[in-house]
Order: sequence, then structure tokens, then C-alpha cells
Amino acid sequence: MVKRTNQNIAGEIDKLNENETLAVLQYISQLLSKRISQQKNNSPNDDLIVSLSDAYENKRARQVFEWEKVRRQNVQRAV
Repeated sequence: MVKRTNQNIAGEIDKLNENETLAVLQYISQLLSKRISQQKNNSPNDDLIVSLSDAYENKRARQVFEWEKVRRQNVQRAV
């Protein structure tokens, strides 16, 4: 279903003339730049989050979680 929608959009874009295509690209660029600026504004705690994610305990916890995930997948395959 998603691929069909993407193909429809691509087909519609192919029907546009050069000026219309440029207008669409500029609009998309504006949307993306707004999204990036909003992400920069919403990051006052990034330093704290980065320092916590780099903590040894959190790295070990992520590693254990990945091991458990792989172990569960192997158990499910064996059954």
C-alpha cells in the first residue's frame, strides 16, 4: 500500500512542468528546514542525555538487552 502511494506521488511529480517542480522542491526544503530548527530548539537536555547514554552502566544494560533479544530469537527458531 505504501509503495503504491509513493508511485502515485512520483507519477504526479513527473507530470509537473519545471516551474511547478521547483516550487514543490522549495516547499519541501522549507518544511525540512523548519523541522531541523524545531529539533535544535527542543534540545536543552541533550548534554545530560548524552552523558547518561555514555555511562558505563547504560552501555552494559544495552549490551545485555541485545544479548537477550538474540537469545530469545534463537529459542524461537529452535521451537
